[in-house]
Amino acid sequence: MLHQRNDSPSLTIPELPSLDSGITLVEAENDPRLPLQTLMVDRLLLESGRAVWVGTGRYCTTDTLAEVSPDRRVLERVDVARGFTPYQHTALIGNLEANLGENTEVVVLPDIDALYRGSDLQGDDGQEMLVRALAKLAGVAREYEIPVLCTRSKADGFSEPVETAATSTLAVQDTPMGPRFVGDEFETMVYELEDGWVQTTIAFWQEVLQARQPIHETANISSGVFARGTV
Repeated sequence: MLHQRNDSPSLTIPELPSLDSGITLVEAENDPRLPLQTLMVDRLLLESGRAVWVGTGRYCTTDTLAEVSPDRRVLERVDVARGFTPYQHTALIGNLEANLGENTEVVVLPDIDALYRGSDLQGDDGQEMLVRALAKLAGVAREYEIPVLCTRSKADGFSEPVETAATSTLAVQDTPMGPRFVGDEFETMVYELEDGWVQTTIAFWQEVLQARQPIHETANISSGVFARGTV
């Protein structure tokens, strides 16, 4: 992700994929937080509802979300749940519906498989818990007709159920001109900059969302509570 960057590049607004209802597996080459948070915030700028972020491990923190958002009022519409053990994580997913409503627009779960790989789980218990969690999420996506965004910590046999449960997949590929989303019906084609490359960090994603914000200027940014604990 190390790319040459101008001090003041001329950024053409990049295309970001629209999100369909169902589980979408986002395959990111590097830290998945920034592409996930960009898609989530873009959704909230477009719609007038709320989002739920179910964090695990290092993805429990919300610092990058606060930095990437072009409007801090959007953060008031993000509820954050934190699971530090597989049992906490599966309980959060089991109770998810109690914290959703008609105005819920998107649910995001980074590294959904990570905690279920723990050594404190015996035999196939971890994968069975993962499969049950995915079944619950698929039901939530159908009932509320919302997108559920997931990433996995590793693409292997253990996390194969995530790919199986997904109704669509988005790959995030690093290119010299910035990240490119690739899906079955979508591909980011061009990131135009004057000279040189970009570094795909928080500053880049923030710039993308700031550039796209005028597109969503008619969105209704409603008030709410930005939860600093479990929803």
